[in-house]
Amino acid sequence: MAEPMRSKYSSLLLAVSAGLLTACGGTSLDVGTGTGPTGLYIAYGVRSSAFEIPECLATQATAVLQFGGDESSNGDFTTRVVWHSNAPDILYVADGINAGPDGILLAAGTLVGLKPGQAQLSATFSSFTATASVEIRALDSARIDPQLTDITERLTQPFHLLLRPTAESPEQDETSSVLWSFARPTASAAVESATGIVTANSASGDAIELRARLLGCGREFGLPLRVSTPRDLRVDYEQGSELRLPVGYSEALSVYAEFATEGSVPQNLSTVVEIDGLDDDRLSITPGTNALYVQALETIVDTGFTLRLPDRSLSVASKRWQTTDAELLSFVLSPDTLNVIYPATGQFTALGLFDDGVRRPVSRHVAWSSDDPSVVFATGLVDDAGKVTVPNSEVTTTVTATIAAAVDDASEFAVLRGYPAGSK
Repeated sequence: MAEPMRSKYSSLLLAVSAGLLTACGGTSLDVGTGTGPTGLYIAYGVRSSAFEIPECLATQATAVLQFGGDESSNGDFTTRVVWHSNAPDILYVADGINAGPDGILLAAGTLVGLKPGQAQLSATFSSFTATASVEIRALDSARIDPQLTDITERLTQPFHLLLRPTAESPEQDETSSVLWSFARPTASAAVESATGIVTANSASGDAIELRARLLGCGREFGLPLRVSTPRDLRVDYEQGSELRLPVGYSEALSVYAEFATEGSVPQNLSTVVEIDGLDDDRLSITPGTNALYVQALETIVDTGFTLRLPDRSLSVASKRWQTTDAELLSFVLSPDTLNVIYPATGQFTALGLFDDGVRRPVSRHVAWSSDDPSVVFATGLVDDAGKVTVPNSEVTTTVTATIAAAVDDASEFAVLRGYPAGSK
């Protein structure tokens, strides 16, 4: 049971170790010689005497030893202090040596809120003790995603555990912090305990329940499922029935399996369908996480393809695009101001107006940048266009989005504000 969490939190341990080596590299931080320490404080992103953490999610506190001089003289002593929680049944704090909840070894200073309540956190080094009041807030929501009723026989389906720490925060993916299993042994499907990937076997009318157990606090969440044979395939398009697609731009489409059982939820199979009849001189297809992205390469009156489930007769024809030479006149960003609390991510979107009168999403065709190098935009996956990560500190920066092919303004701007963990 320990392996999934070790992989998730090994970076915490490495980061703390690296910080300690850096801190101790200069003579000003040698407590045996030179300027002696003058104080100690606890930081949760920033220096904090009181902060909140969500129930069940591991987060990191640090202990900073102060020396004479400016802030650059201070040292990260997270691994050298003695950590203590006055309410260990409410707040667990790791010492980096002894295994904690579920027998998992976490980096020193790692906090796990075991249940809602309040606790006093302290860190002691030599004659210095720092304290902070910690409130553990109940999780606002938790769900297994996607919330399917049926999964297609002889295919795999990844599942994720999404948690919303507070009503104000976005959902965050805690899949790797979970032990996955079925409520009862079943021959209908198998699940990888560390990843949540379910492999469906043959169709069966038997109900099975997928379980996700949060390591550290023991909370469990369930999702009832059936392994079924799909009745039909359905395609949903980003631009609906619009057939025009400008050269150089793309449209997202998603392919769903529909089942015969009344009330069943369609299953997204976009990543497993095969493509037949594609004219790859006129169209290209890029797979995403939950969609396919069709891009026009050359103008043509009529072009499309067929989507088919592998090793079976079920298929569906795509719509027939008319690829055109329409030009992008302008685009706008949404939102104009984005607030993100670490470790959550945020996402900007760009909507373009073309000279054929159609407005289309163009986020995938934007070059995203920021004035602050600590702000990072996702690259590589088309699904993540415009997605941004902020540091665990307060930052305000201007975001620039550029499309070189735009006829009028090739660049648009927005404001990004990032906040450290625990901010309200």
